[in-house]
Amino acid sequence: MKVEQEQQIVEEHLRKQGFRWTNQRALIVRKALETHDHFTAEELLDLCRKVDSKVSRATVYRTLAVLEESRFVEGLETGDGGRKFEHVIGHDHHDHMVCTACGKIFEFHDEELERRQELAARRLGFRIEHHSLRIYGKCRSCRSETAAKGKKRGVKAARSRAR
Repeated sequence: MKVEQEQQIVEEHLRKQGFRWTNQRALIVRKALETHDHFTAEELLDLCRKVDSKVSRATVYRTLAVLEESRFVEGLETGDGGRKFEHVIGHDHHDHMVCTACGKIFEFHDEELERRQELAARRLGFRIEHHSLRIYGKCRSCRSETAAKGKKRGVKAARSRAR
């Protein structure tokens, strides 16, 4: 689906919900839909201000909240108190792994996990409408860095004891 089509769907939905479709809101939605990376509200604000320096921070945050509530974007806790977003309209479902050290986000889709979730829901008589799986931990790179730092500390401690 093209950004213009996605934006039209969002606009129609927001208008039905009683929101005004202002130039700022249209710009914010367009930039969120054009961005294929995970982004913070501040990064979205920066993208919008490159086009219109008068875009307000409050409007970006309010619009993101509405987009998330309407499930056009998905918010993701990054483990460091921050939040990143991604647009999900027109995209296949996927889940996330978040590195709590560097903040990198890994997207993945696992048919076995999806199947097991459906089975668990069926056993409980539950109908899944939507879901989001987020796994928090350390990525390979950060684990390697931590291990290397630990080895350095171990060498320094051994040298200190040897003196």
